[in-house]
Amino acid sequence: MSFKKHIIFTFTLLLATQFLLAQNAEKHPRLYAEPIERAQLVQKIKNEPWAKASWENLLGEIDVHVNRHVTNPEWMVSRLAMYWKDGERYTQCYIKGQDWDYGEGNAPLPTVRLPGMRKWNDYVNVPLEDRMPYNASGDMLGVSRSSGDKTPVLIPYKESGHMIRQNNMEILKLVEKSAFAYFITQDEKYAKFSSDILWTWLLGTYYMEPPLDPKKSTKGPGGYEPGGIMGYYDYEVIHDDRQMPMAITYDFLYDYLNEHPHEHLKTINKKPVDVAGTVFKRFIEIGLIRGGKKGNWNVNRYKNILGSMLVLEPNSFYEDGKGREYYIPFYTEKSGDHYAGLPEIMANYNSTTGLWPESPGYASGMIPYVLDMGIKLYKAGVNTLGENPIISKASLANLGWLDARGNLVVFGDMRGGPANMSAFESLLTYATWEGDTETAKEMATVIRKNIASGQYDRSASSWKGIVFNQPLQGSGNELPFHKAAYSPFHRHIIMRNGNDENNGLMFTLYGGRYQSHLAKNGLAMQFYGKGWALAPDASAYESYWSKDAGYHRGITGSNTIVPGYNEGDITINAMDPSVDVTKGFYNTFETSEHVSFADVSAKEKRRLVAMIRTSETSGYYVDVFRSDQKNNDYIHHNLGHSVSLKNASNAPLQLEAVNDLGTKYDKNYSFFKNQKKVSFSEDFNATWDINSVSPALHVNMWMMGQENRALYTVDAPPTTLRSDITPGQVNKSPETTPTLIVRQNGINGKKYPFVSVFESYETGEKNINSISKISQSTDLVSLKVDSKNSTQFILSATENTVFKPSKALKFQGTFGVASEKNGRFEYLYLGKGNLIQNGNFIIEAVNEAVSAALKFENGSYFYSSDKPVFIQTDNMKKKQFPAGYYIEIK
Repeated sequence: MSFKKHIIFTFTLLLATQFLLAQNAEKHPRLYAEPIERAQLVQKIKNEPWAKASWENLLGEIDVHVNRHVTNPEWMVSRLAMYWKDGERYTQCYIKGQDWDYGEGNAPLPTVRLPGMRKWNDYVNVPLEDRMPYNASGDMLGVSRSSGDKTPVLIPYKESGHMIRQNNMEILKLVEKSAFAYFITQDEKYAKFSSDILWTWLLGTYYMEPPLDPKKSTKGPGGYEPGGIMGYYDYEVIHDDRQMPMAITYDFLYDYLNEHPHEHLKTINKKPVDVAGTVFKRFIEIGLIRGGKKGNWNVNRYKNILGSMLVLEPNSFYEDGKGREYYIPFYTEKSGDHYAGLPEIMANYNSTTGLWPESPGYASGMIPYVLDMGIKLYKAGVNTLGENPIISKASLANLGWLDARGNLVVFGDMRGGPANMSAFESLLTYATWEGDTETAKEMATVIRKNIASGQYDRSASSWKGIVFNQPLQGSGNELPFHKAAYSPFHRHIIMRNGNDENNGLMFTLYGGRYQSHLAKNGLAMQFYGKGWALAPDASAYESYWSKDAGYHRGITGSNTIVPGYNEGDITINAMDPSVDVTKGFYNTFETSEHVSFADVSAKEKRRLVAMIRTSETSGYYVDVFRSDQKNNDYIHHNLGHSVSLKNASNAPLQLEAVNDLGTKYDKNYSFFKNQKKVSFSEDFNATWDINSVSPALHVNMWMMGQENRALYTVDAPPTTLRSDITPGQVNKSPETTPTLIVRQNGINGKKYPFVSVFESYETGEKNINSISKISQSTDLVSLKVDSKNSTQFILSATENTVFKPSKALKFQGTFGVASEKNGRFEYLYLGKGNLIQNGNFIIEAVNEAVSAALKFENGSYFYSSDKPVFIQTDNMKKKQFPAGYYIEIK
């Protein structure tokens, strides 16, 4: 064969091969919806009010940009963060110290700009209309998150935090929505808008090699080599998410892109499927060799790359044989040096509780991702949900982290706010597809309840919700509700009495844990009123690199005692209602409708927190905090615009301004400002006022006096960055949080504990009239709390002996309450004890310590006890009764 004929034959063979490969490409779109489903979705939008509203919201967001694009196609494209300048269209970037260092090469087209740094900064981008078109420097106009001054500031590229990433993601999400609008309407103006930006991003990524990190600041060399945390287009592989909207857009626009290819494809002799395959496979390949195998990093990696996998063609289409079927098992089946597939992911969930081993903020985010991936895989013919019943259990377990308003409790690395309803929507979708009516009903109940509480607006669903969400048919009326929840891994207890936001009571008591996105928060406590965490755990830091992150993530941002214990194992001395952790996350019975408590030890600390219900609309919290050391600072943060201190006679205490707190038990004491001090050893009251709501909300703290005390009020950093987790946005950044520090030096805090009673109330609705100490003892705390509705005698002991704090009272146990109404017996409560007596009324253990209650209701006596117990009333001599709950004594 002549050389010329050989060339002709080779070229002909190449064309034939390319033709055959092209023939193997499958139809698109298919990731979320296929063309055959369009009519059905149009009917859903027409017939379902929530879907119609969601669709109208989408059009309202994108139409202004799409219509502008018809006459000004450069407006949006030019606002992408790119290396626009010819000669600086880098094809290789270099990283130093986890930040962008410099670039090399010059592509024939602008390349997509890398974020300037791994760390966050304090700035958000100005609105799109104010951003610089064709920004050649990468310097970004930003507005401070934390400052009250919202004047835009020019932030240098290398100090721009995540502003580059957020800029491009904002634009690419608009592109994704417009691509869906094209799928529904078939109006090419949407396709033109989306394709112009997709091409700019796709080709600009195609010409960029993965960044190199010569000194391995990201714990790996970068490029295509394994190891480290860096992704293809981000310093953390878990943030390599711009591929997600682009994979979706490519799928919806597939036919349009082939009909209207970018002119540059002729120059490089490529088709859209070739360029897209190269780019998406880079994201996949790099995603599988970076980051950690455990925790949220692993799940987030798959969340980013799964869509890229699913829009690929079959294996046979590619010369290397790596197509959709090749990559899917890397999630569904396989594990390797840097990744752990679904079987290992699900093994991270506690099979008993269904909980994920990280803070609720991270935990509540993981299961929605697993479910979302499961739904997409189901569409692709791979069912990962039916084989993993733990997925449903894990979704429902997240309900245990919610307060009465449906917000997540805040501890560890998290912001709080409503739970992610997408998990329940996905389970509803899957159950509907599978014909599982019981699960569908349960999920619909959760969704309806969150809609009713105002925590979820289905009419604001994303376009993905329009595609997947199902009708809410046949749902029930009640959500799972438990009075106690305890997770040993998180070292965290939740106690509830009622679950409505107006009258529900709730507190959390928890130890510290290092790593797993938990915190060295000490032995900490929070309590709730009107559905709000009124004594919160601070979480207003912008990022892990913020100057104040140590305050918010450490012990100083929590309600606890310093110095001493900040993290480590805790011991549950007593808890009622109790939780059998071998069987689940929640209690299965309750002793008393009036009393709940937990008594926990951690190293030299011991803390008892109790919740006392005095009526359907009132109650209070008791805190007995012991610390086996001579010098202690009791730190209490509370929501409020102000705090005032008064003595037991209600006369204001005169505090004087001081330059500092004297002793600094933690370096983050430096964040406490405007310090004021008074030396005071008697009983006192502190009152926080929240005036941004009507009626105003108040918290009163009574604290029993001890010797060697100094009281400080300080302005602590803000409580939150969110606008929805404090009443009237009180203490939202940049507003400081009024905080009390009670310093007790020179006397042992175990023998002379910090004893407090907290009550929250609206103006004019205070229920407690007075609080007083019954008797003095180093091993027993005894209080009398007199309220409008009743009077309680509160007893807390650390020694197993019989105490006689008054003529009528006897007590041997961990915690006890004797309550009277109008001077007559109301109830007795004994928490892990042997004896409580008030006059003629007695509860006494038969053998070992019991948790038991006796109450008088509607002319009859009822008792509850976890073990056999002796009971005596005013008309019945002491008599033994078996264990049981809410049993009438006849």
